[in-house]
This record gives sequence, structure tokens and C-alpha cells, in this order.
Amino acid sequence: MKTKFVAIVALVVLVALFSNFDFAQAQSRGKITGRVYDASSGEYLPGANVMIEGTNFGSATGRSGEYRIEHVPFGTFTLNVSYIGYDDYSAEVTVSSSEPTVKHDVPLKVSFVEMEAVEVTGQREGQMRALSQQKTAANIKNVVASEQMQRFPDLNTAEVLQRIPAVSITRDQGEGRYVLIRGTEARLNSISVNGERIASPEGENRYIGLDVISTSQISSIEVTKAITPDMDADAIGGSVNMVTRSAFDSDKRIMKVSLGSGYSELMDKPLYQGDFIFSDRFGAENNIGLTLSANYYQSNRGSDNNEMEWDLDDNDVWVLQNMELRDYIVTRDRWGIASTLEYLLNEDNRIYVRGMYNQRDDYEYRRLLGIIPEDGDYQSPTSITGGEMERELKDRLERQSIYNIAAGGEHKLGLFDVDYTLSYSYGEESKPDETDPAFVLNENVDLSLNLSDTDLPKYQITNLASDYQHNAENWVLDEVAYEENLSEDTEMLASLNIKYPYLLGNSSAELKFGGKIHTRDKTQNDLVWEYGWEGDDDVLLSQFVADDEDTDFMNGEYRIGPSVDGDKFRDFFEANRDGLLEGEINREDTDAANYEAKENIFAYYGMTTNNFGKLQVLAGFRHEITSIDYSGNEVLFDEEGDYVNTNAVQNDDSYSHFLPMIHFRYRLTPRTNFRLAATSGLARPNYYDLVPYRLINREDEEMAIGNPALLPTTAYNLDLLAEHYLPGIGIISGGVFYKALDDIIYTQFFEQEGGEYDGYEVSQPVNGESASLYGFELNWQQQLTFLPGFWNGFGIYANYTYSKSTADVQERSDISLPGQAGNVANFALSYEKYGFTGRLSLNYHGKYIDEVGESEDYDIYYNDHMQLDLSLSQQVYPGLQVYLEAINLTDEPLRYYMGDEERPIQR
Repeated sequence: MKTKFVAIVALVVLVALFSNFDFAQAQSRGKITGRVYDASSGEYLPGANVMIEGTNFGSATGRSGEYRIEHVPFGTFTLNVSYIGYDDYSAEVTVSSSEPTVKHDVPLKVSFVEMEAVEVTGQREGQMRALSQQKTAANIKNVVASEQMQRFPDLNTAEVLQRIPAVSITRDQGEGRYVLIRGTEARLNSISVNGERIASPEGENRYIGLDVISTSQISSIEVTKAITPDMDADAIGGSVNMVTRSAFDSDKRIMKVSLGSGYSELMDKPLYQGDFIFSDRFGAENNIGLTLSANYYQSNRGSDNNEMEWDLDDNDVWVLQNMELRDYIVTRDRWGIASTLEYLLNEDNRIYVRGMYNQRDDYEYRRLLGIIPEDGDYQSPTSITGGEMERELKDRLERQSIYNIAAGGEHKLGLFDVDYTLSYSYGEESKPDETDPAFVLNENVDLSLNLSDTDLPKYQITNLASDYQHNAENWVLDEVAYEENLSEDTEMLASLNIKYPYLLGNSSAELKFGGKIHTRDKTQNDLVWEYGWEGDDDVLLSQFVADDEDTDFMNGEYRIGPSVDGDKFRDFFEANRDGLLEGEINREDTDAANYEAKENIFAYYGMTTNNFGKLQVLAGFRHEITSIDYSGNEVLFDEEGDYVNTNAVQNDDSYSHFLPMIHFRYRLTPRTNFRLAATSGLARPNYYDLVPYRLINREDEEMAIGNPALLPTTAYNLDLLAEHYLPGIGIISGGVFYKALDDIIYTQFFEQEGGEYDGYEVSQPVNGESASLYGFELNWQQQLTFLPGFWNGFGIYANYTYSKSTADVQERSDISLPGQAGNVANFALSYEKYGFTGRLSLNYHGKYIDEVGESEDYDIYYNDHMQLDLSLSQQVYPGLQVYLEAINLTDEPLRYYMGDEERPIQR
């Protein structure tokens, strides 16, 4: 508490003692305002550097190209403006007592265009805007403009982010989903829209899958790698902020329609895609802005997937316990709408209302053939007697939806800038009526295994006829699992920010302070039933056989055989449910999974930004106070494995974190920056880890328990970056980073000592010891506009990141943190000229630990992944383009393994 008090007082005293601004000075000073725009197109230019020559007074333009320089002494000055890809601009301006406020708009001319040699396409304009915003930012960040998003064949926001230095993603059914920044797991990064957090539809996790949100709703994406005090602190790895479109980004009407269809090679089915964007300004003074966007994408995708389990036998030899051949047929419908209504009362006052809705329907139809050696007796690691086989169908719809509505305003009240936001966000994930039948082979099987290729283990049944397992008459209904699941997340937020420019000696400075209240109510309500057949005659698979057997599973490596037709079985299930199909609730997957969480976060901050010639310093603090109230269930099973009872349990807690930060930016030349940042951040535990649930199984003497006493992971971060912006359009940058983490979270496996459950095997999420993560990143982007003729249409996009981490968990030392890939890289060669745009891009990430196991041998790894993509487009005539995109040209598989690459668990 003493440290917090001293830091707050120090910031106030810093401003009070060194500010030499007083009322008398106010009478001899004025301000310069205006807008920077493209001289030919009229497009606004955000991130332009506007400086008064020979002074420390300057500004960077906002998203609508606007700038404002306060406390300018009376006199005549030279105003210098620079922007990547444009000629530098200079003009004389005079500030006087008769005209203390000078408005000076700045038209800039593109510099890299040689007459008819290189076209200024929208995509290049987007790259110029993004790089200019990075260049003038006070902190370390990467910016991706909407035009740049079109350069790559990326289907959602997560896949756009994989192209940024030090960012990698995880995939689901081949599509990008979760974002990992600088070797940190998804939990250690934050996702926001217009600077505010949005609800998470997933039941257990705090983070959000970015496959829900379409890029058509987004004007730009900011990936902040060193946060500032005015940002949410839960961003140890980094923060992803999606900035939605505004009609005031341009003074032109914008309408764009995109329609497409495609083909999925694996599923032999079509794809469909459509986007609509409209933006315009209305009213007598063009002071009312309206933006509308809508998108739809249907993907008929799937996968051939084999999953394996391995363990040590009694002789400490690794054996294959079971293998599942999974044939996925997946239809994904993703659609969204977004709108923003803005009203400019005048140049100094703006109010707005904006909203968005996104929905992702994931219909999964999964046919499974399971080979289960562990249910038999191992004569050797490759010879088993009395094993079993099963067939299952998973037939379900998973619907995720997120909607958000926000209202707020931005006002200039004299020297004060005030902005505020009120928002409501709701996220939901539902599985309304999942029906999953399971059949077993009516004979045990003796198995001979061939493990020479562990990616594709082969099996042979030695005691039955060769086609016995492929006869649907030999499969008997075992059970039916029926689920109705619903997770809900409701968030409300209110924030206020105030900025005040002042003088520190003869240097310009700005004080900013504010606060935020963030409340959240999250629930998970799962209902899982298990049904068994009580009729006199067996129910056979032959009654429900599907007509579309997969005859080329894993390129013909396996034969799956007959599978269940979902529609036929659903009819049977509905006709016999609670009749001859008798059911009971699965208490383990129902009561133990259900919870309610209430979380309140109160935050305030203060920061000052000071300019000392070429040096800019941003310093401040953030204080976040969190209170939580969680309720869950204790579920008890007896020595026979039968359900006994469920008892409600509850726990509440509170904690606070004081987070100091400082950033330095030194402008060595107008094109070269050196940056240094020392920041601090946190990452709260996933919701379900905090639930005080207990699942107690007396039969197996096992317990799984939550941990309401979990502390957030905290970190101190050090970043150093050098960046040089190339003539024309381009950047070369390199930097190092270091993160010192405390209270990392992992699942601990231990034996209970003492008490009622002495000797039980327990699994529980716990806080570990400290950890460190460090690395470096290199980045080169350049449009080769200096080359002659045909060659100046080429461009290069390349980056590489190396990282390494060490952590101590569960009596193990020097293990890698989950999510930390040693190597992440991108390379792309592009060509833009004559209305044509093409890009061949390579994306790579190295292997990393996905889940920490009981020991090194049981750690789960996400294997390395290298993917080659192609995107082409051609302008037919102004206003019309045709495009072609091809994804994963090398047919790269997804692969997980346990402990050793020779023990794959999913491929």
C-alpha cells in the first residue's frame, strides 16, 4: 500500500512542480489544429507526425487525420508533417493574440509513385496507414489495416493475426481459433473491441476464440506488446484490439459487396462467402455518420483423424492403450452484423452508439471406430487377447453467439479531452440436443499390432473372420449419451478517461487519468443423460446403417466400415426415450461441471506523456481491484462407483494489483525509433479453475477439485525495440523481450495425505513458482517500388521470432511454458501492379507444450506446423475485382503428441 501511495503522489507532484503553465501564460499562447489527408483521394491519414520546427511541440494525427497542438507561444513557426509513402510537408503558420487558434489542414502527396509505374492500390494505402500509426505510437504495437487483411487468404480474425511478428495461433478443423502472443498461452492475452473487453461464450475459459468474428466488421487490428496504464492490465503476452469502422474515417461514401464460392478438397463440398459494407455521412453539415456491415461464411469442412492413448505397462514399456479412427464432417455457418451511428455536435463534441452481433454455428457429425487393447490382456506390447471394439456417432450443433452494444462520447472541454463509454456484452454457447449413440462388437478381439509407424498404427484381428467387424449385424447398442448444454456470460462496463495538456519546462506534456468499472456474471448449465436399452432383444447397428461409408479414410490407410445414420437413430431415440431406453443423469458431467461466477473489477490509472526533443517518455500506474464470488457443487460417489449426493459449495475472495509502467521512445532520425518499455501485467485464472467444485470417487480413490484460492499470474516485462521505416513503404525492425512471471497456473497431480480421503489421487489447478520467458523478433516489410519497370510491383513480407522459457512446476524445473513455441516465422512474396494483386505466403510455428502432464513423459505437445497459402485478385474495371484464394496447399496435418514424437495422440 505504501508503494502505491508513493507512486500516485509522485505522479501528482511531477505535474504540479514542473508544470509552468499558469493563467498569465495562457494569455500568450494558442493552439494549432487541422486535418491531414491524401491530396488526390481525400482519404484521412491517421498516424501522421506533425511537429513545429525547432520546438518540442507536436502531435500525431488520430484515426480521422485530426491533430491538435496546445500551448503554442505566439509567433510565426514552420509546421512540418511527415507520413510514410508521402512527400514531407512544410508550411508557415502564425499564432497571435488576434488569432490564438489556427486551423491548418495538410494535403500530402504520394512520394513513391513514378508516373504510371506503380499503382497506389487500396492495399498499399492500408500498409502506409498501419506503419505510420506504429511509427508515431508511444508504445510497442503492430497495426493491421483492413486493406492489409485482404492480402492474405485468411478466413477470420485469428488467421489475420498469425501474420504479425511473434504471434501464432491454434487451429480447430483447420481453421484458426486462439491467439498466442510472444510464446504465451491464450489465457495470458486479452481480446477487446474498441478498447473494451467483450463477453466470452465458452463455459470454462476466459479467453475468446477469434473464429467467431469476421474481419469485414473491422477497420484495423492493434496488437499491443507493451501495454500502457490506460489499457486493461490482463495482457501479459499482449493485447489484441479490434477497431470497428467509422463513417468519419473518410469523407467519402463507401459501399462494398464481396461474393464468393469455393471448394473443400477433403470433403468434396462447396464453400460460400459474402460481405457487405456501407459507410456514409448525412445531414446538412455531414455531421451524422452511419456504418453498416454484414457477413456470411459457410464452410463444409472436415478431417480424417486418428487419436491414440499411450501408457506404461507393468514392465515400464510404452503400449498403445486404444486408438480411435474419427471421421469428421463439419458444417460451419458464421454470420454477423455491425452498425455504428455517430453524431458530431461540433468539431469538439461527438457521441455515438455502436453494436455488433456475431454467431458461429458448428454442426459436427463425427463417426468413430475405436480399437481398445487396454480392455484385454497384453501378451506383449503388440499382442493382445480379449480386447474390445466400439463404434460411436457424435451428432451435435454447437452455437456460439456474442453481441455487444456500447454508447459513449468524446468531448473537448477547453484544455480537457474527455471520453466515456457504457457498454453491455453478452456471450452464449449452447448445445441444444446432442445425441451420441455407442455400439460395441459382440465378440472380444485378439489383436496383433504393427507400430512401425506410430502416426498410422495398424491392427489385425486374429480370432475372427476378416470382415467380421465390418458386418453391421455384429454391433450391439451399448448406451446413448444425450446432452443439453448452455454457457452464458453477461458483462457490463463503464469507463471514463480525461486528458489534460500541460508544459514541463519548455516541453509539451499530457496528463491522462481515468477509471473503469467492469462487472461480469457467468454461468454454466450442463445436463448430461445416459440411456441404456432395456428391451428383450438387442438393438443392432444394422437398423441404422448410413449409406455413405468413407472408403478412403486417411488416404486409404484404414477401413472404418459401417457407421450410424444420425437421422435414423434420432427417430429411434425419440420414439423410445424414457420407455425401453431408460436414462439417468450423469452427475459427474452435470453437477460437477455447473457453476456460477460473479466478478467485479474496479480500476483507475494515471499517466503522463512528456516530450523532450527527440525523447518521449510515458510513465504511470494502474491499480486494479478484483472481487469474485463463485458457487459450484461437491459430487460424491461411493465405493461401488454409485452416485451418492450433490452438495452446493460457495467461495468468495478479493485481491488487488498495483502495476507501474514506463515507456521511452527516442527518435534518432525522422525514420528511426528506439523504444524501451518496462511494464507489468496480470492474467486471471480461467473461470472453471476457480470454481470450488469437488468430484469424489471412492471406488477409484480419486478426486478432482477446483481451487478458489488461485491467484492471477503476474509478470514484469522488459522490451527493447529498434525500428527503421524505409523510403517508400517498408520497415526493418528488431527487438528483444523478457518476462518474469509469478504464480503461473498448471494442473497438479498428487496423493492426498491425511483426512477422510487419505491416499486418494488428486488433480487440482494450482499456482506454480516463478517462470521466465525471453526472446527476440525480427521484421522486414518492403514494397520494392525503387526497382525499374515490371519489378517495382514486388513486395516482401518477412518476420521471425525466437523465444525460450523456463518454469518450475510440480517438483520439475526448467520446463517450457504452455504455448511457448521456440520458432515462429512468416514469409510472403507479393506482386501488385496493373490491377493485379498476388501473394504466396508461408506461415510456420514450432512445437510447444499445450498441457503440462504428471511428468515429462506425459506432457502434451502441439507439433510444429508449416502452411502455404495463395491469394490472387484482378481488377476487371474500377469498382469490380475477382479473386482466388487457396489455403494449405501443402496439405499440412495437425498433430499432437505426448512426451515423445513417437507417441502421437492426435493426427
